[in-house]
Amino acid sequence: MKYIMMMFVTAILLLVGCEYESPLTKEHNIAVDPAVLGVWEPIQVNDDKTKNDERMMILKYSDTEYLIHYPPGGNDEAYYRGYPIKIGGVSCVQLQIIGTADGPFKKNEKGLFHVASYHLTDGQLEIKLLNTDLVDDSLKTTDGLREAFLKHKENKELFNDPGVFRKIKK
Repeated sequence: MKYIMMMFVTAILLLVGCEYESPLTKEHNIAVDPAVLGVWEPIQVNDDKTKNDERMMILKYSDTEYLIHYPPGGNDEAYYRGYPIKIGGVSCVQLQIIGTADGPFKKNEKGLFHVASYHLTDGQLEIKLLNTDLVDDSLKTTDGLREAFLKHKENKELFNDPGVFRKIKK
């Protein structure tokens, strides 16, 4: 099992919580993982309400950044900048919304940043978002967010609300 961290997930998991005004960190020097690049479709698990026609496109933007488009062609499509990070020994992905079809996202709006983790096993990409019950989404600063994150870094519920995807083969 290989843990791979990537911040592309806000909308990826149907925009459930985990929206922050500040990043967990601005530093990013971890290389992107080529295994997560491509077009992904959700896998319906149990009784979830995932729409099977929604896709997620993950592209390499730079050696340390992803460009995520979710859902391409959908009504709520958005573009995200994602970069792998490691905080207190915990690997994850910082996501920053870039914009939508209506234009750039305003910097003073809540929801500019998201934090996610992912796990790639047997061709399935499981994405979890930072648990706002543990790391409150009303925190306004990077320092406050980082402190709350580090306080709960050992908690197995630090990331929750999993979404599962499979890569679309050409």
